[in-house]
Amino acid sequence: MRITASLQSRIGLFLFSCLWLSGCAHLAYQHMNDPSRDAWQKPKDVVERLGITPGSRIADLGAGGGYFTWHLASAAGPQGRVYAVDIDETGLKIITKEMQMRHITNVVPVHAEPTDARLPEPVDLVFSCDTYHHMDDRVAYFKSLTRYLKPDGRVAILDFHPHGFFSGLLGHGSAAEEVRREMESAGYRRTADFDLIDRQHFQMFMRSGF
Repeated sequence: MRITASLQSRIGLFLFSCLWLSGCAHLAYQHMNDPSRDAWQKPKDVVERLGITPGSRIADLGAGGGYFTWHLASAAGPQGRVYAVDIDETGLKIITKEMQMRHITNVVPVHAEPTDARLPEPVDLVFSCDTYHHMDDRVAYFKSLTRYLKPDGRVAILDFHPHGFFSGLLGHGSAAEEVRREMESAGYRRTADFDLIDRQHFQMFMRSGF
């Protein structure tokens, strides 16, 4: 049987769910960083569409084990800064270890709270992948998040379409239109909708009025 990128992502979701539910959070985060994910996640193409300029301040919201963190850090350059934000210390420990191994100096792990990203400064971009569906009271969260955005700051959200067993029945996903409606309720407007990844929607937002 030929294993397609779609099937690989489904298997990945299954393995992550099993590892997480069994209490093996460290192994789950390591699985999230598996290079085979590149085939369907297309991280280089994603970051290219973000239009990051050198020196940018970026928040990787829900950074997990740092899968996208390193791509964002490369785009921001040595004068930039990427805040790897997560509420789980396990992922942040993995990121810290990887920083040391890779000799990366422009990444700062941030131990956030469920209702507060706790960023130390306003950023040019908040990037979030596979995190939106985990959030409670998302409208209130993103309303509050505006204090961490520069006036022309952007928010990029990638999440799984709510189809199938894992992303649908298990709630590991969100509808693109639901995200748009909630972000508009939080005071944002959609500026881009990228058709890039088969099983995920990828949208860009800015605060209304900018």
